[in-house]
Amino acid sequence: MRQRRTADKIEMRSLYPEEPRKMDVIGHLEELRWRIIVVVAALIAASVLAFSFGEKLMVIVRAPAVPFINNLIYISPPEAFLAYIKVSLLAGFMISFPVVLYQLWSFIAPAVTARNRPRIFIWFVLALALFVGGISFSYFIAIPAALKFLISFGSRIAIPQITVGKYVSFFGALMLVGGTVFEIPIIIAIGTDIGIINSRFLRQKRPMAVLVIMIAAAIITPTQDIINMLIFAVPMIILYEIGIILARLIEKHTKTTSSTSRTS
Repeated sequence: MRQRRTADKIEMRSLYPEEPRKMDVIGHLEELRWRIIVVVAALIAASVLAFSFGEKLMVIVRAPAVPFINNLIYISPPEAFLAYIKVSLLAGFMISFPVVLYQLWSFIAPAVTARNRPRIFIWFVLALALFVGGISFSYFIAIPAALKFLISFGSRIAIPQITVGKYVSFFGALMLVGGTVFEIPIIIAIGTDIGIINSRFLRQKRPMAVLVIMIAAAIITPTQDIINMLIFAVPMIILYEIGIILARLIEKHTKTTSSTSRTS
């Protein structure tokens, strides 16, 4: 009787070999769902906190425009309130970005070998630092430069009357673009670390990469002028070159480590 039951179990397993895989996938999806919920909750909490400091945040947001725009206006009753909402969401995202990175790290950490976990963790820490560097670049360099060019050019043919809603959208887009494009070296480094790309491939595809960067800069910038595009295209090209350097260093380190382990 026991032998028959055992045979039945073996037969059932052979009939449904994918069942454990399905359960594993469902488990990962469930974990991903909860981590997304945590990220959304952190974003909402940070945005609500930021909204309570709305006036102070608006002073910070308006600071890059002060030399070029005398007064922001609004042309519809809810526009000023919606501008506060946009600023609060932008600030909430920046505040909760470490939570996003931590949840992403926690999700992929079990799939990373114990040997590579410290290195991958360092990449995530650098990703946070580069995000801060990107939004700082946008705030102190890109936004003032873009405003100077656009306002001085437009004032030749019309009187600039900038609404608070349009300015906040312009400000938020450039801040998010800056924080995103500064992640290029980390993306390249992680890709090299896990063996998807290498420095030789990056060098060979440099002309194509420059073309893609120029097109991407034209798409992601909120205005279509050449100056605003170059403000982001040039740093992206520099960041691409930094990524190539990082890829070389990673390859040398991997080669040295593998040769040392063989010798030992």
